[in-house]
Amino acid sequence: MSPEAIVKTQARNILKQNYVKAIVAMLIVLLPFYMIDGATTAISCAIMNLISNEEISTAVIYSIGYPVELIAGYLLSPVINGYVRAYYKAAYTNSIELRDVFYYFGAGRYGNALSLNIRVILRMLLPVLVLYLPLIIFETVSVNLDSDFYGSVLYNDFYFILAVLSTITTTLYATRYFTVFTVSADNPQFTPSQVFAYNKYIMKYRTGSAAKLIFSFTPWLLLGLLVLPLLYVIPYMTQSLCVSAKWMTKAALEEN
Repeated sequence: MSPEAIVKTQARNILKQNYVKAIVAMLIVLLPFYMIDGATTAISCAIMNLISNEEISTAVIYSIGYPVELIAGYLLSPVINGYVRAYYKAAYTNSIELRDVFYYFGAGRYGNALSLNIRVILRMLLPVLVLYLPLIIFETVSVNLDSDFYGSVLYNDFYFILAVLSTITTTLYATRYFTVFTVSADNPQFTPSQVFAYNKYIMKYRTGSAAKLIFSFTPWLLLGLLVLPLLYVIPYMTQSLCVSAKWMTKAALEEN
């Protein structure tokens, strides 16, 4: 049995006992972001109805509406840290505790979570832009140079291939930060700099294993879009990644 299969088996065994809690935890995370998105959409529609000039209304939406949405999402982002913490602790205890989802909103923890999250965003921002640059260039050239090509079958084929390649390379790059949130959950006293340093130590020579596990879920994600509900796929994938992070952390400690 491969390491990925062992991790998935352990994750399924945990979820058998905690499936309802896993669903509730995911809904707790998604609900605020859906509310923000819904509010932004409603405000955007109101702005377009109030301002008859389309260019002005669009400028207002993009210059005010979307930045406010991003800021609100960032301020609520510690709920994602708590979501990972709940699953990661379950990898040790076999029990998901819903209170862990709100852990980082406690006094002294909220600021550290925000600081960690913005550092992750900043570390990923430039690589993501670079890795998606071929897709951006292709889209820009297609729109401006050949109106007949834009939207054609050949255009859609090239767009799909570039999007898949950019997503794969971005995922591979992101594996270097695979245990950032689990290290933070394990060591709440760590500063963000210490979290990244310890994550770097753990992930040395292990990014390949993380990538194998992540890409092994490709069929599951496709089934989630077509057949199986994502309400099962996402908890299953999250729990598997946290179980993997547990074993990677233990392996790094044993090496030390």
